[in-house]
Amino acid sequence: MFGELKLPTFQVEVIIPGFLVRAAFQPKGDLLIFLNDQRYDVAHFDEVAMYPIMPDAQVKGMKQEMMVLNKKFISGIALLEEERLENVMMLASKRPFVIYTEWFAIRGNLHVNADARSDDVFDETKDFFAMTDASIYPVRTLRKAPTRKVPLLTINRHAIYAYHPYQSDDR
Repeated sequence: MFGELKLPTFQVEVIIPGFLVRAAFQPKGDLLIFLNDQRYDVAHFDEVAMYPIMPDAQVKGMKQEMMVLNKKFISGIALLEEERLENVMMLASKRPFVIYTEWFAIRGNLHVNADARSDDVFDETKDFFAMTDASIYPVRTLRKAPTRKVPLLTINRHAIYAYHPYQSDDR
């Protein structure tokens, strides 16, 4: 009667501890709502290529038709296709921030509640937050680096070591 619901599939890069995963990802509904849905502990990815990022890795990359990743260990998911942003619901208010994780410094526009203070932008009821126009800079030597500039990065707040507002020098 209603037909089949067509969910978007995104080409993504996923950062997990020690690895970079390139894959196709079809979330069960809106991207951020699915990632923040506590009923689902895992995310399913297709056409997967997984590469170690640490320079001293003892394993090579691997390819699999399908792989399931525990959301708790996903540091971030980068959407690689700018035209697909229209398929993602995000908070309208955004501010420039720099975020630091174990392997990366990330600069971009963090989508936050309009009334959030800069020292309290991460709502503890959610794990994943949207950052648009994100630039990802390695802070260590990497065997395989992620795409430097991505239209959207969903960042897991539990992977964040530090963050601060960013102000461009060309004011």
